[in-house]
Amino acid sequence: MESKVQTKILKYLRSKGCYVIKTKPGPGTPLGCPDIIFLYEGFWGAIECKAFENSPFRVRQKETLEKFDKWSWSTVAHSGNVDEVIAELEKIL
Repeated sequence: MESKVQTKILKYLRSKGCYVIKTKPGPGTPLGCPDIIFLYEGFWGAIECKAFENSPFRVRQKETLEKFDKWSWSTVAHSGNVDEVIAELEKIL
């Protein structure tokens, strides 16, 4: 389910012409890094994808998302809100 959410958002962002970075946990990736970082004409954002609203977070994810939201824009997308996240992005991009 998480991969379906991620795929839908990646497809949307790319269709808008965003520069999209899909991150992977591992060496060289900071703890708490969101699944998707994107850039678009002076704006950037970060999205953590989850299967469901109550899916657990990895170490430092919540803190990182809060920091990124203060700096620019970030959110958590899951199967229950993915369309709302895309609608919000539509207003921004």
